[in-house]
Amino acid sequence: MKAAAILVVDSKVPMNHASTFPPESPTVDRLFDTAADLFWRQGYAATTTREIATAFGIQQASLYHHMASKEDLLYRICVSSLEPFLEDATVARAECPLDRIKLLIRAHLTTLLRYQQRNVTQLTELRSLSPRHRTEVLKLRDRYEHFSRSILKDAQAAGAIRSDVSAKFLNLELMSILNHAALWFRKGRAFTEDHLAEIFTKVFLEGAVKPGARRRLTLPDLTAHDKKPTRVRKTSITPDNPALARALDAAVGLFSRKGYAATSTREVAKLLGIQKATLYYHVESKEDLLFLICESALTKIRTDVEAAIRDRQDPVDRVQTLISSHIESLLRDEAAHSTTFTEMHALSEKRFEQVMQLRDGYEHMVRAELQKAQESGVLRQDIEAKYLSLVLLGITNRVMVWYRRGGPLSPGQVGRLLGVLFLEGAATSQL
Repeated sequence: MKAAAILVVDSKVPMNHASTFPPESPTVDRLFDTAADLFWRQGYAATTTREIATAFGIQQASLYHHMASKEDLLYRICVSSLEPFLEDATVARAECPLDRIKLLIRAHLTTLLRYQQRNVTQLTELRSLSPRHRTEVLKLRDRYEHFSRSILKDAQAAGAIRSDVSAKFLNLELMSILNHAALWFRKGRAFTEDHLAEIFTKVFLEGAVKPGARRRLTLPDLTAHDKKPTRVRKTSITPDNPALARALDAAVGLFSRKGYAATSTREVAKLLGIQKATLYYHVESKEDLLFLICESALTKIRTDVEAAIRDRQDPVDRVQTLISSHIESLLRDEAAHSTTFTEMHALSEKRFEQVMQLRDGYEHMVRAELQKAQESGVLRQDIEAKYLSLVLLGITNRVMVWYRRGGPLSPGQVGRLLGVLFLEGAATSQL
């Protein structure tokens, strides 16, 4: 893969609603899956209607019998990925608050993976929609977010899960765990969706740390505003070439807002106040800019995290420091990481492989740290470090999706909060 989102209304109210579209025919449903698969593998902007028609087995002209435009197709894919979450009424049937959370996890995961490519498309390509269509899709997301948060609020009121953290942040953690699975889960392997639901339930409710180590964990003060300013880091490569560094800063700003395919080198040069020809004195192509951005972002976050944990000896402290430093570094280079995540598929095969090696190397480092903590006896051992690390990376990386600068928490507070939630879990007692 070179590249998930999601949802109930009031938990006491049936989840029936008027669909944005009538039920799709099997043909249109198959078209959605075909297009979403192409968008997933090579990006919306880089995919042509001719390619969609060819993959679907029809003439390009015939494609317009089923859609008004490529943007209309993307919009309908996004809607079709979200509506099934709103139509599932199974969660509201459970009376026990913890059972409702467990049903929510299982139902969400089942729906997410049934429409896996569509959900990935809905997450990564939302900015490609027109403002009107984007607003409508976000309304569907908000309806589901209201529902899932209400499930957690009810559990807090019943004393079943912790109330020292607002349901908002518990819900963000849970949705991050679940939706990240759309990016890495592969169907048809020995590891099933049921196994995945069991792991997610354990980590969310019980946490990753063993009970004896919980005394070491403390939440940050969530009522105090951290006065320390959050500085957005300028591109941290080629310090001996300030002109190239400025070009990369300009490019990452444009790529993160408009997308790589929709940005020209002329626009980058104009933002810098130079001629296009002058830009090519520093890079040979637009792809050079994207590659250097991806390389810089992934190298820097690993450097930051390794430096932060280097002198930490206690295993639990190392894991919590890893989480905090990851989030702080991620948000300092937010535009670069967002560009890396959404645009790396546009790289040539060789460069894409180089970037993937950097990403995989970092993920292996995180996994190794969790495995060491397991071996030292402080992390649970009934879940492989591989899956603990995937859960953790889902929690930390999706901070880019929901974090807003100037909000109630600083990046440092968010890092400490999510570290405690990952390690301790949400339940008020061991299940």
